[in-house]
Amino acid sequence: MIKLIDNLIIQEKLGRIRRKGIDPAHFRHGLTEIGRYMAYEFANTLSYKKARVQTPLGVAETLKIIDEIIVISVLRASLPFSYGIMKVFPEAQHGIIGAWREDTSPFKVHIDYFKIPGVQDKTVIIADPMLATGNTMKQILERLETLNIKRLVIFNVISAKTGLERIKRFNIEVYTCSIEEKLDNSGYIIPGLGDAGDLAFGKPSKTISLK
Repeated sequence: MIKLIDNLIIQEKLGRIRRKGIDPAHFRHGLTEIGRYMAYEFANTLSYKKARVQTPLGVAETLKIIDEIIVISVLRASLPFSYGIMKVFPEAQHGIIGAWREDTSPFKVHIDYFKIPGVQDKTVIIADPMLATGNTMKQILERLETLNIKRLVIFNVISAKTGLERIKRFNIEVYTCSIEEKLDNSGYIIPGLGDAGDLAFGKPSKTISLK
């Protein structure tokens, strides 16, 4: 299932972080805000139960989310994005996946770090701002598909059709703010917004494998 979140607030914020020349502080803030609004949209689909709360003047009925949530950040661009999601779900657990692609071969991906909590019977949100070629996400999903996850959801700010096509065989849901047609020769989405990791944290001088 692909859910396109096209409400006015999110689309306005997406437009702001797309602008050429945006500074890292404003880009990170924009990613956090988009993650927060996407989480609000997603929250409406979660399981809940009725509860009661004691107020100063009586007892009121309320609702309580019963799904156990894990948010997985795909380093490094997703950190501010995940932070926004976890502002909505503060009790969620957090996992980290470290992935990078070769400078000489933009479509070859390495996953050097994979540390996540137990996912059995839980709702897992994989946060990655850009779904471009889909190579990274495909490798991640291949590692997760044998686990007994209750519900597996991907949050992207921008998704390319190429990436969506590459992961369509998996039993997942994709929440995204924009679906775009093209990739350039380096695997970046057009028009996209550029390299989200570099925009958020600066361009690294060198990529070092931890193997």
